[in-house]
Amino acid sequence: MKQKIYILGLITMLVIFAGVFMKINHLAGAGILISAGIFMLLLIFLPLALYNNYRKEGIRENRLLYAITWITCLVVFGSMLFKIMHWPGAGKLLLLAIPFPFVVFLPVYLFITSKIKNHNIYNTVFVLFLLVYLAVFSALLSLNVSLAKIRQSLVFTDTYKTMTAFMRGDQAGVQRVTDQSILSASDQALKAIEHCRDMLNRYRTSEKENLPADGVSMRMLDSRTLAAKVLLKDEEKSPAADLERKLRNFVQVLKDSTGDEVLAEHAASILMLNTDVNPERSWRSQRFENTYLSWVLVYLESLETNVYLLMQEAAGN
Repeated sequence: MKQKIYILGLITMLVIFAGVFMKINHLAGAGILISAGIFMLLLIFLPLALYNNYRKEGIRENRLLYAITWITCLVVFGSMLFKIMHWPGAGKLLLLAIPFPFVVFLPVYLFITSKIKNHNIYNTVFVLFLLVYLAVFSALLSLNVSLAKIRQSLVFTDTYKTMTAFMRGDQAGVQRVTDQSILSASDQALKAIEHCRDMLNRYRTSEKENLPADGVSMRMLDSRTLAAKVLLKDEEKSPAADLERKLRNFVQVLKDSTGDEVLAEHAASILMLNTDVNPERSWRSQRFENTYLSWVLVYLESLETNVYLLMQEAAGN
C-alpha cells in the first residue's frame, strides 16, 4: 500500500510539473494537465496518504488534524488552480486561501501536537516554514499582471494616440466626410469613448494625485475589476451600454448612408462588436468584465482610432 501511494504521488507530481512546464511555454494542453494533476492530488493522493498514515499511527484523536489538513490543501491548491486557469472567483478564493492555513490549520496542529509527548519541535518549525511558503506563493499568484505587460500595453496606447492625433489634424480627410448623419453618429461614438476613458482615469487616481498630461499612470492598471465597476454599473444605463448603443448606431448609419453592407460588416468586426466567441455573454461583459484595466484603455484608444478610419473609408465610397 505504501509503495503504491509513493508511485501515485510521483505520477501526480509529474503530471503537475508537466502542465506547469507547458503553461510557461504556452503549449496546448497545459490547462488540462494542470487541472488533472491538481484533482489527482486533492481527490486521490492526499486522501489515500492521510488515511494510510492514520491507520499506521492508530490515534483516533488525530482524526481532526487529518481532516483539517485535507481541507487546507483543498482551499489552497484549489484557489491556485482557479488563478492559474483564470476561472471566475479566483481572486476571492485566494483572499481566503492566504490566511486559511494560519487561522484554521495552525491552531489545530499546535493544539493536537501539544498533547503528544516527545513531539519533535523541528516538525513544527518545518510546518511553519511550509505555511509561509504557501502564503507567499499564493500572494504571488494574486498579482494580476506583471509590470512589463502593463508597460507593453501602454506602448499600444501611445501608438493609437499618435494615430488618432494625426487623423484629427487631417482636415482634408475630415472635410471629405460630407454626410451629416455619419458625422453626427461618429461624433456621438467618440464622445461616448471619451466619457468611458475619463471615468476610468478619474477612478484610478486619488483626489490628491494628479494624472500626468499624457494620461499615463501605473496606479491600478493591473486591476481586473475596476473597469467592470465603473463601466458596467446600472445595467442598461451604464457607460458601457451607452457606448455599445452609439457604436452600433454608427455602424448602422454607415450601412444606410453608403449602402455598403461589406463596409458595415467590416466596421462591426473592426470595432469588436461581434459576440460570436461567446453568444451567451453580452458585448459589454466580454469587453469590460474581468479584463485588465490597461487593456481596457488600449481598447478604448483603438476604438477612437478605428472610428476615424471608418469615417475616412466611408468618405471614399
